Parts: sequence; C-alpha cells; structure tokens
Amino acid sequence: MELSEKDEKYVISLLKQGKKVEAIAFVKDKTGMTLKEAKDYIDKKNDNEYYDKNMSISEEDEQYLSSLINENKELEAVIFLHKNKDMSLLEAKNYTDRLILKKNIETKKENSRKWGYIFDEKLNMYIPNLPRQKKTLKIMLSIFLVLLVITLIQLIFLDRSSDIKMIILRYSISGILLLIITLPLVILNIHITENKLKKLENLEVSNQFEVKAFVSNFHLSLHVLLILIFIIIIPIFLLKIDYKDYKGIFYFFGLIAITVAGIYELLKILKYKKYSLKIDSREITLLYNKNEIKSIKNEKINFIKFYEKEIKRGVRSNIPSIAIFDMEKNTFTEMELKISDYVLLKMYFEKHKIIVKDEFKKI
Repeated sequence: MELSEKDEKYVISLLKQGKKVEAIAFVKDKTGMTLKEAKDYIDKKNDNEYYDKNMSISEEDEQYLSSLINENKELEAVIFLHKNKDMSLLEAKNYTDRLILKKNIETKKENSRKWGYIFDEKLNMYIPNLPRQKKTLKIMLSIFLVLLVITLIQLIFLDRSSDIKMIILRYSISGILLLIITLPLVILNIHITENKLKKLENLEVSNQFEVKAFVSNFHLSLHVLLILIFIIIIPIFLLKIDYKDYKGIFYFFGLIAITVAGIYELLKILKYKKYSLKIDSREITLLYNKNEIKSIKNEKINFIKFYEKEIKRGVRSNIPSIAIFDMEKNTFTEMELKISDYVLLKMYFEKHKIIVKDEFKKI
C-alpha cells in the first residue's frame, strides 16, 4: 500500500520537526512495511529533503552568502539561511561552514605552486613538467655528444706528458660514464610518466565502482623477505650461542622480538589490504573482505580530503590517502589509494558537487 499525498506531507512535516521515529512508525502502520523497510523509506525521504533544501538556494543567494563570508560576516550568513531558507540554526551553520571551507580551498588552490610540476586542467591536478624534462634531456644529450667528441680528439692526439690534458681526459671520461648511467634513467622516467598520464586521461567515472586499500607490492615483498631472513638467522644463532654469554642471549631474544613484531606488522598489512570502498549511486560503503561495515550517503558528506601521510619529519609517503568527513566533521574512514583510484574518486566527487580538499594534487 502506498502513501497518499496527504500522508506524504504529514511525513515531511514530522521530519522537519526532527520526529524521525514517529515518521517511521506512521509509515509502518499505514503501508504494512516491515520496520527495516519503513526506516529505509524514511532515510531516503530525509536525504531527499536535505538535498532539495540545499538545491533551493539560488545562484544569487550563493553570491550574497559568499560576499558576506568575504567580509567576515559569517553570523549574518547563518541568520540569512535560518530566516529565509527554512533551515535550523545548526543546518544554517553547517552550510555556512561548508561555504567557508570551499572558499579556503579555492584560495589555497590559486596560491599553491609545486616545483617541477605544472597544473593539468583536464585532470585538475599537478603533473610532472614533461616539457621541461624533455628540454633537460636534450641538453644532457648535447653535453654527452660534446664530451664524446672531446674525448675522441684527446685520444687521437693523446699526450701523456701533459698533466692538463690528462686531467681533462679523466673528467671527460667521468662525465661520459655518468651520462651513460643517467640518460637511460631519465628517458625511462619520461616514458613511464607519459604512459601513466595517458591511462589517467582515459579514465571514465561511473556511478558504480570499487576501490581497494593500496599496499605497495614492493614493500610487502621486502617485508616478507626480511622476516624470512630473521627466521633463518634465529636457529643458526641458537646453535652458535654461548649460554654463559649473557650478551649473546640478549641478542637472541632481541632477534625473536624483532621477528614477532615483523610478523605482527605483516598480518596488519594483509588485513588492511582487505578494506575497500564501494561507490554505488549516491552512497559510499566501507567494505572488509567484501562485507559491509558502514555506509554514508553523499548528502551526508561534509567534505573529502586527499593528502599524503608523513612517514617521518619532513618526509612524505608520496602515496595518496583519502579521508571522508560527515556533517558532524567526524572521520567516516581513511585509506591509502592507487594514483588511478585517487584520480577516479576525485572525478566522482567533483561530478557530484562534493567539496574536495586536495592536499596531494600530484602524481
């Protein structure tokens, strides 16, 4: 049984008064739905009401609110929304806070510059400055050819009795050897970057996809290798240990402690790999081993933050991480991502008009 237009209006009035439980009970009694079905219906209705309320703010209203925020009149903006847009004080404050955050992000975007990177409008992020890298490569090739010619001429007219000529020859050969090593690396780096950018440019965002927590296979393999080395060392050390030597016993137990700690960290990494985010229509779900842990509607997201974790003071991981914040500014989840997933998620959130605070913004 469906609700009549009158019943729909009554449900909306209950939601506006914050009487969600009464609304669920009313829908359950009127339609014969189960408690879960009635709750899902009300949740959807509540989200739609929130979305419609925000959509009712015109472009002129947005401009007026932005002008108030630029003049540091946040209180006047809250009062305007409360009086003219049928928002509670809390809703008005949250909406104003989002506008302030958006303004701060735009200001930071305009002022941000990254050395060695250029801003790509299509990807909306900083990418390596390939034209500069190619120009540098040409200069290096020119220097290599010049040194090669100089060295050949010196070898043809070699005078071992001249100290100056021998010094020039040594430096020329050293320069050639250095460039023989660095030139292939530079060429390889440019080639890998170009291929990566082509793949990113061909990414297409959809309303349904899944991204997994990123763990570097290299670091995982290195971790396993170190544990195996310690496991092999322990029995060898046990056979050679002098039990009268307290120092040797101390080192032995130290090896065991390090191995146990390494195994514990490995198990944490393997567990972390099982987390993922499922993007489905207008909802984001946190999964563990394909099982749902919790979910959040797009309308309930305050903002998204992309950043890179600090490994130690002044050293960053260079791996993008995502943090999702709800309307109460609580963290819904945090997760490290692949570069391609970072770009895909960023495209998705910007498509759905969700505020993105991008502190990573590079590849």
